[in-house]
Amino acid sequence: MAQTIKIKRSTGNGKPTDVAQGELFYAYGSGGTHGKKLAIGHLNGGGNTPELVGGSFFTNMLDHTAGTLTADSAILVDSNLKLNALNLGNSNTAGAVTFFEAAGNGTNSIKLQVPTSLAGDITYTLPGTGIVNGHVLKTDGSGNLSWIGQSGTLTVGADSGTADAVTVGTDTLTFEGTANEIETVVSDNKITFGLPTNVTISGNLTVSGSTTTVSSTTLAVADPLISLATNNDSSDVVDMGFYGLYDDSGSQNEYAGLFRDATDQKWRLFKDLRTAPTAVIDITDSGYAVATLVANLESAAVAITGGTITGITDLAVADGGTGLGAAPKGSVLVANTANTLSALDGGGSTDKVLLYTSSTDTVSWTNALDGGTYT
Repeated sequence: MAQTIKIKRSTGNGKPTDVAQGELFYAYGSGGTHGKKLAIGHLNGGGNTPELVGGSFFTNMLDHTAGTLTADSAILVDSNLKLNALNLGNSNTAGAVTFFEAAGNGTNSIKLQVPTSLAGDITYTLPGTGIVNGHVLKTDGSGNLSWIGQSGTLTVGADSGTADAVTVGTDTLTFEGTANEIETVVSDNKITFGLPTNVTISGNLTVSGSTTTVSSTTLAVADPLISLATNNDSSDVVDMGFYGLYDDSGSQNEYAGLFRDATDQKWRLFKDLRTAPTAVIDITDSGYAVATLVANLESAAVAITGGTITGITDLAVADGGTGLGAAPKGSVLVANTANTLSALDGGGSTDKVLLYTSSTDTVSWTNALDGGTYT
């Protein structure tokens, strides 16, 4: 008579309440700790957790060709211990491969790991040539790697001096500034070049631009002459000179200075200009006025056109004047003494004529003639 041997079983994914030591049971349900798995009672029996020994959960992972990686399946290498692919990482951890040292030396390891975030898939193709001593890997920008030689020296050149070779890894490459001209600072793998607080330029300095601003309280220039309007050599259309800013009212910026007017080639002192000068001083500006010059003037010839001369003492003959502040009515100017003009008063009640007396070299009024001969 045939005998049927059955084991404990469950249509769910849990285990029976009590599984004796060595007793088998199978859970037909999916998921959980025991779903689709065959287990045998624990060594201590009773309610202790049975040990898993098989079931379709495990055999289904073996349903593929050895050496071919298949999703949700076990890893089976082929006869040459090879796999066609291996994907590492999960939803919470970036993929990595860890290589441990020999067990007898400890538990230290080397790990190769991808970044936690990538913009897209990256493939690195290793070079097909052999490894050469001292060479390093280089990528072509598309993921293809190749071995290249690593130079042991770096040649450093400059505008002057002889090019020098720096040994990479042993020599120190120094960026050195020049006192009072430029300074260098190194920090956090960065070299900063800058100007010191006080700068000395031993050669010529050329500044190209529309505006040069000098923020200083004192400007000292060793040159005895300052050149202005250096681009005015092919025409005469710009004014040249200098000016300054002031505000004597507290509410209006004004400008004063000295300039050569390109329209008439005359030098002009000005003040109260309300528009900042550019290439031309606007003498029609509503505030423009002629400024006052306090100075001693000397010239071989001075032309005074229009107006009056005020605020000075009487001019001597040598200075083009009489030395007199006033003269009596009817007087004439005579020179009875060299370089001295005087007013010869013609006052009186009788008519007179001017008489020059050669013996005394004088001019005088007279109403008596001796009847002599005059030619």
